[in-house]
Amino acid sequence: MLDNSKNIYKCKACGKSFTVKISNAGYPGGKERENIDCPWCSVENGSEITSGIITTHKVITEGDVVQ
Repeated sequence: MLDNSKNIYKCKACGKSFTVKISNAGYPGGKERENIDCPWCSVENGSEITSGIITTHKVITEGDVVQ
């Protein structure tokens, strides 16, 4: 699930938050469906069609501060 206001996903399995970055690799004609996997528990949380590389990062919060 994506929170559009902050670009933060919440895992459908473990409930923890993470961000997704799609790096443009620039492979011509190489668009494929890439999975978005939770960096906490590795469960698939959807996919995107891209020629880039999808990386996910854990969101760690302390109080109201996102790190």
